[in-house]
Amino acid sequence: MQTVTTAQMRQLDARTIAAGTPGAVLMERAGRAVAQQAGEFLRHHNVREVLLLAGKGNNGGDAVVAARLLAEAGFQPTLVTVDQFAEKLAGKLPAPPLIVDGLLGTGRTGAVREPYRSAIEFINRSRSYVIAIDVPSGLGTGTCVRADVTVTFGWPKIDLLQPAAADFVGRLELADIGLLEPTATVPDVELLTRADISLPERRRSAHKGTFGHLLIIAGAEGYTGAPVLCAHAAARSGVGLVTLAVPRNIYEIVAGNCPPEVMPVALDRLPALEKISAVAIGPGLRRLPETQAFVRAFVANLAMPVVVDADALAAVTLRPGLVLTPHPGEMGRLIGQTAQEVQANRWEIARQFAREHAVTLVLKGAGTVVTDKSGKLWINSTGNPGMAKGGMGDALTGIIGALLAQGLPALEAAKAGVFFHGRAGDLAAQRVSESALLATDLIAALGAAFH
Repeated sequence: MQTVTTAQMRQLDARTIAAGTPGAVLMERAGRAVAQQAGEFLRHHNVREVLLLAGKGNNGGDAVVAARLLAEAGFQPTLVTVDQFAEKLAGKLPAPPLIVDGLLGTGRTGAVREPYRSAIEFINRSRSYVIAIDVPSGLGTGTCVRADVTVTFGWPKIDLLQPAAADFVGRLELADIGLLEPTATVPDVELLTRADISLPERRRSAHKGTFGHLLIIAGAEGYTGAPVLCAHAAARSGVGLVTLAVPRNIYEIVAGNCPPEVMPVALDRLPALEKISAVAIGPGLRRLPETQAFVRAFVANLAMPVVVDADALAAVTLRPGLVLTPHPGEMGRLIGQTAQEVQANRWEIARQFAREHAVTLVLKGAGTVVTDKSGKLWINSTGNPGMAKGGMGDALTGIIGALLAQGLPALEAAKAGVFFHGRAGDLAAQRVSESALLATDLIAALGAAFH
């Protein structure tokens, strides 16, 4: 989905109003979207109280509309303007289960002044769930609301997707309030949504050979879980056949834990490569000298699509057509930087690396980045902090490998794999919570995600 700057969004608002949609109508629609998001939280947690903090701009107006609609729906909203907060309520307000932030919008520049600063600090001190209207108040100023969800309108603003915004924006929800199509956008950055991806067609006449054969090379002594997770995720992602090749010394352990749909083999019994549609290599391999030499030689001779992950990233000779899936630490090792340095400049590092080596790159983390030699970035809209656990990357490698085996081009397979991986994580977290989320829960939710 196209992204816009703050200035472009203001122009779009003005064009929509000039074209005949009154500002009051846009505000009513925006407030309704916020009330809907708030109502879902309140109903899910069987609570009724919500505090809405309203500033003097359009965000405050949206909060007023949302408060009215929540009251009409039978909830118990408390609407407090920023002036009321400053005059008599600061320090006396209870922290209800839900707070809606309607204090400041996108027009704020420079330091946040009182009483807004105190109101933001009040929100952040509370243990409440926080919904931000359009943008977390104070974003980019150093004093910012930490939202769990940000409901933004029309088109994603690029400031909300920046890596530095992740801890403040939370989950980003887009609400259609009837804005016109933008005439100007940020051309090289998009938000990756369901509309941006495709899946292989599944004809009624298909058989298992129609959907490809994925070979996974993974695992090492002490790392028997990674290959199983990778293969299980692949088998859940539409591929016709999955062969999992592991070192002989762990074959029995891995074979005993594989799902029955996966064919485990020892590395010295690899199937004929002419029968293979795509290869996934790396999860749990370790960086032993003999392993690295094997990976380097094996990948160099492959003509089919390949997704490379984990310890295999350090071994392969980079060439056009590969899909690489590093986390920030692995990315740092590839370019001689620390993970912290990578995180501080995620977008440009990903863009430059993919252009230089003509690869498709998936830089994992909050707001996973997908890019290729074109230099265009897609920032993923799915996923949650519960996915910051071991095994999640193994599952992603399996999903992307399965999509490559089904014939999707490298960039399309990477985009679809990242999106559905995050979507499955979100669905699983709804069931087991982010804290308890495991890679096996994500894999179990892949069916619902694809559905």
